[in-house]
Order: sequence, then C-alpha cells, then structure tokens
Amino acid sequence: MFAEPTTINKVMLIEDRDTAIQSADDESSLLIRIPKALTRRQIDMSIERIFSKEMTFEKGRQTRNPTRSNARYSLTNPIKVETYKMAFDVYEHILLANSNEEKVSNYKLAKAVGLKVGSRTTDEAYDKAYEHRKISVAVTRKKKTAIDAISNVVEGKFG
Repeated sequence: MFAEPTTINKVMLIEDRDTAIQSADDESSLLIRIPKALTRRQIDMSIERIFSKEMTFEKGRQTRNPTRSNARYSLTNPIKVETYKMAFDVYEHILLANSNEEKVSNYKLAKAVGLKVGSRTTDEAYDKAYEHRKISVAVTRKKKTAIDAISNVVEGKFG
C-alpha cells in the first residue's frame, strides 16, 4: 500500500502486441516506432526531438522524489517503529483494563509495558514523586500518540 507499484524499468524491444498495448497505456512509458530504413543519424535526431518534447531529465544523482510517487498511500512524516510500538502497547493495556472494568494507574501501566523514564534529582522524597509525574506524563503522551495515529488512519493520513 505504501510501496511504489512494480513497473518494468528497462529499455526493451517490444516484440508482441500485448506488450505494445500495455506500454502505450502506461503513463510512465514512452512507446516509439522506429522504421528500420532510416539512418542512425535520422533516428538519433528524431529521438532527441521526441525526448525534448516528451521528457525532462534532471542532472545529478537520482533519488526517489515523493511528489512523483505512484503509491496508493504516502507517509506524511517519517515514523519511528519503536515509538508506535510502545504507544500501541500502552493503548492495548488501557483497552484491556477498560474491558475488565479495572482502573490502572499510569505508573503500573508503565511498569507493565516496560516504559522507562530517567530521573535527574538527588532528593530521595522529591525524586519518587517527580519520577511518578514524569512516568504519568510519558504514559499520557504515548496514549495520545496511539489515539492520534488511529484517528489519522481513519482519515487516510499515515505517519
């Protein structure tokens, strides 16, 4: 769904009617008829004229340009699989707790999915409360990431 459709990306001699029809219908191909009676110079000049009219060539290294993509869907932003994995793990645990009519704290949820958040303070009493708040915020963000991703997919947006 996100990949480019497979196409024949090579110059080839068309030897049958079906391939000629397929090439003529393909917008990414150019079908040229060359009479064998012409000289090489005439053929080169004709092909050059056709190329200048029908095609544009870019200088430099060839890269895949997302604006020229023929994929059915495209990503709006690059994604980090680990981020979405953790977000959906959190979301699944929340759904499971809701289906069992349980209330689960963000701290317990973080422990269940293995979400770790570093702490910077040295005071023992303050450190514990600070750690719980940081974990709670991290779990809330992961939950929001999952909910946003699901709602975007419904709208046809990916990434």
